[in-house]
Amino acid sequence: MADDDRIGIFLDDDVMLRDPEDWILTADYNARLHGSEAQRFEAFAQRVRDALVEFLPEVDEVQFKAADEPGGSPSVEARTPDGWVPLRQLGFGYQSQVAWLVDLASRMFERYPDSADPLAEPAVVLVDEIDLHMHPRWQRQIIEFLAQRFPRTQFIVTAHSPLIVQAAGGANIVLLRREGDHVVIDNDPEVLRNWRVDQILTSELFGLESARPPQIEEPLKERRQILAKSRLSARDRRRLAELEAGIGDLPAGESAEDRRAMELLRRAAAKLAGDA
Repeated sequence: MADDDRIGIFLDDDVMLRDPEDWILTADYNARLHGSEAQRFEAFAQRVRDALVEFLPEVDEVQFKAADEPGGSPSVEARTPDGWVPLRQLGFGYQSQVAWLVDLASRMFERYPDSADPLAEPAVVLVDEIDLHMHPRWQRQIIEFLAQRFPRTQFIVTAHSPLIVQAAGGANIVLLRREGDHVVIDNDPEVLRNWRVDQILTSELFGLESARPPQIEEPLKERRQILAKSRLSARDRRRLAELEAGIGDLPAGESAEDRRAMELLRRAAAKLAGDA
């Protein structure tokens, strides 16, 4: 492969990712040929299939399906809870992740033809908006998955998801933010170790004032202002009651169990206050 081919996909919008189904089928075909290369193709094709099964939620097997009729084309299928589904008919999120992962794996295979494990060879890979079309569960797994499958590859990725940031505990996180007509690069954003997603969202990385729904931000702000007073008037108390009714329940805790426990504490506190 020429050097331009290896970097072109990052620099040219017209360069297309390789078709993952075509590449997997070609690898399987080559594995069926007699000769020294057959075993290598089969081993690598199996590694790619295993990687897809490991990464794609609710996919527990990938298989090749022969053509249904003479002159037809074989296909690659994934087994899901809904049965066997052709790779081309999976959701767009599935297809986009499969496309760039298979493209990368195939290029590593061609770049290191004499390696027993091409995915373990060194490389530098740029991925723009790695969280695009990605299910939240994938976002939490993608960093660890790539580190395990491509142990000597340096990934430089951009993301707009707090889940990617949360899962990238050992990575070098860089914050890009616009100030006026230029972009500031912050190589040392605040430490986020063990932070919740809502805490990351309201940190300097994302800059949200609140993780609550936007329609209750102003009522919450007004309520805080009233409660900050040293003494509340009758009018303040009436306004607080109106705000509380409009805001409604504010779930607390990280899980459903935590929220149920908090609700029981509130009820107990209200009962104690009524009995006092």
